[in-house]
Amino acid sequence: MASDARKQESQDGYGPGTVVDTDFLPVPAECCRLLRILAAKTPGFTKDEALLDGVVFHGNDLPCIPGPIKSQAVTAVLHAMVGIVGLEILHLRGINTTPVTYIDVDHAGLYPATPALVNVDGHTGPSILKLPTVPQWDKDRASNSPLVYRATAIYETADKGVWFQLHGSLDSWKMLALLGIGRDLDAEIRTNDAAYTLIQERVRTHRAREIEQLMVEKGLSGSIVFSPEGWRQTEMGRSLSRHPLINYRQQGQCPKLEPPAFPEVDDKRPLAGIKVVELVRIIAGTAAGAALASMGAEVIRVNSSKLKDYTPAQPSSLMAGKITIDLDLDEPADHGKLIRLFEQADVILQGYRLRSLERRGFGLQAALRMANKRGKGIIYVDENCYGPDGYYAERPGWQQVADAAAGSSYVMGQSFSYPPGQGVLPSLPISDMSTGILTALTIMCALRDRAKFGGSYHGHSSLTAYNMVTLDPDVRLYQREIVRKINDKYQFPAWSSDAHVAPLYYSVLDAWDEHSDLIKNEKYYVHFSNSVFGSDLRVLAPVVRYAEQEYSPRWKSPPVPFCHHQFTDFSQA
Repeated sequence: MASDARKQESQDGYGPGTVVDTDFLPVPAECCRLLRILAAKTPGFTKDEALLDGVVFHGNDLPCIPGPIKSQAVTAVLHAMVGIVGLEILHLRGINTTPVTYIDVDHAGLYPATPALVNVDGHTGPSILKLPTVPQWDKDRASNSPLVYRATAIYETADKGVWFQLHGSLDSWKMLALLGIGRDLDAEIRTNDAAYTLIQERVRTHRAREIEQLMVEKGLSGSIVFSPEGWRQTEMGRSLSRHPLINYRQQGQCPKLEPPAFPEVDDKRPLAGIKVVELVRIIAGTAAGAALASMGAEVIRVNSSKLKDYTPAQPSSLMAGKITIDLDLDEPADHGKLIRLFEQADVILQGYRLRSLERRGFGLQAALRMANKRGKGIIYVDENCYGPDGYYAERPGWQQVADAAAGSSYVMGQSFSYPPGQGVLPSLPISDMSTGILTALTIMCALRDRAKFGGSYHGHSSLTAYNMVTLDPDVRLYQREIVRKINDKYQFPAWSSDAHVAPLYYSVLDAWDEHSDLIKNEKYYVHFSNSVFGSDLRVLAPVVRYAEQEYSPRWKSPPVPFCHHQFTDFSQA
């Protein structure tokens, strides 16, 4: 039910706290500028000019992602930084290679669409999810309930000009019940438009702060649609802005542990022999584990078959190169198995609600105690929505919630010339995927420093922090003229506050497919034959490339479903 009502374009940017380019730089040149900015703002990042100048950004001058936010360029830069740290790690392993990292900016533009860029034996798009080889992990989402579908959308509140991002999370009915909408209405409300209208009517009876408080009290996810400046002025925005984007530090309270050498293995990829426990759900943490696996790490993903997760990650490259096991931490035997993995691991990557694993015995302090006992430091990284501290740090959150909080949805609404305050989703799961590569970068920086200085490290990455960086005044936004040029080239559809992320990004893929050869170019993909999903599985390949193929990121095994393998210890590299 996208509205056609538009206001005249404002010439004063995209709302409070936004800064717009005065001149356009082609994407490769813009990436060079942003690399220097992010590198300078990252404590401990290299100042080696050979490595910084060695990044070769190449590709089309015009962005391929709709809207004014420089998501494509920032994502390309984060990949470049991963490539640089990978080269530093190769040097620590005694491998002297060409100090060059190749980043195709168009490939980086495709990266946020990774979950949708899957082809299984000729099947693409939503039909992938209906294949008998793809397990279903969320029966509510698969129920085709319009109310469940519209539980995640942006709605106007009783406060004029203030909108709210609702998110059904893993239990849409619990959230809908707060609005007086029960399962009994499911038989009556049979279209998505009718569901949106009903939920809008209920939301409009509440003030924005009232809905926010309800969500906090009930442990649910959602956010007011803030402008970038509005978010920065909140206490939570201030808390998050005190941290660097690549946010990790050595744990000084631990005994001094000697720097461990990287494992001596035949594999020449930077992280070969590094052992990673992946305790995550949904996309961002999963993307981080995939990036580490492509760099050579041995990644064991731990799911519980009793918990919901989302299917699109399974056939995509987000699950490539991993072992995936099923553990129920309520079972003593499985609890003991996870302890064994912690004892063996170099890296713990956890993407559940902040500190929720502590009560299970798998929090940061437990990992540090295990590391101290064995005499070898560990890297423990939390990935979440709101960051490491502040009053929202332990709140659940999602990509759409972070987009609303930080100001990305506000800016997108302004780019469509909707009334001030009306939020509109960015076109792809950008903050999810880009926080994934940010998380991998954080882990790789900590691994590099462990090898140089010893000790254990705790890191943090968050969806909202990523969004804040893309809206930073130093990064700036594209001019409206450039946004029009992007749209003229790809003919992206217009969308409004009711947009759901999945059909939205499939519509972006359709525009790419119809008006360019972007997604047809095989150089961006990798094929796996005889995977569990089909005889020919095509997924998006890693973005980072080195001059020498043997050092370049790649996956040695195809994607698999969650809980696919029997329990196994890490190999003894």
